[in-house]
Amino acid sequence: MSIPVRPLPAEVPSVDAAEDAGDTTSAAPRRVVITDPRAVRALAHRARVEALDELYAASGTRTATELAARCGLSPSAMSYHLRALEKYGLVERAASEGDARERRWRAAGDQLVVRPGGGSEMGTAAYVDMQLDQFRQRLSEEISYRSAHRGEPEEGDLQDLPFMNYGSLYLDAASEREFMERVQALAKEFEARADDSNRSSADGKRVHYLLSALPDRSPRS
Repeated sequence: MSIPVRPLPAEVPSVDAAEDAGDTTSAAPRRVVITDPRAVRALAHRARVEALDELYAASGTRTATELAARCGLSPSAMSYHLRALEKYGLVERAASEGDARERRWRAAGDQLVVRPGGGSEMGTAAYVDMQLDQFRQRLSEEISYRSAHRGEPEEGDLQDLPFMNYGSLYLDAASEREFMERVQALAKEFEARADDSNRSSADGKRVHYLLSALPDRSPRS
């Protein structure tokens, strides 16, 4: 799942959640757009983002118990967070499967977009900081894992793949836009392939990624 964080254009009205969820006939992905500052602030919680990540990436349903196991919480605590996410239209209750004693949850759409409106700079910054901290932790864990498993044959070519790319480019406006559009298109291509069937495959695993391109705002000398 990708969660783009974008500014809210002046001509776009602020909406609380589902932007395209009512259109069930179109093949286009249903986008859930968050603009309510309260909803943005509600995202600044590690367990809630982890639950959203699982539900939107899986294209399936999960119980509070299953999601709680991912976050190190009790099922009752996770149920509380899911109800908070439901309040803002980010997740919804799903039909029971098998054991009907525990409620199942699913994503309210196919894509989640954060478009803060209403002057919610602090809420957006808190959400981004939390995401960066989480990704920093995953990077540290990956560095430790590769160090501990260096040379093991079952890892294949993993050791040759970078766990992070960083750089800067001099681009004109058209090239800057093309660069980001092509990177986003590649992410969307692979997101379209990702579903629960990959989860159950012999070599299936979740892959986390972070995309960002920031223009240099410093004054030109």
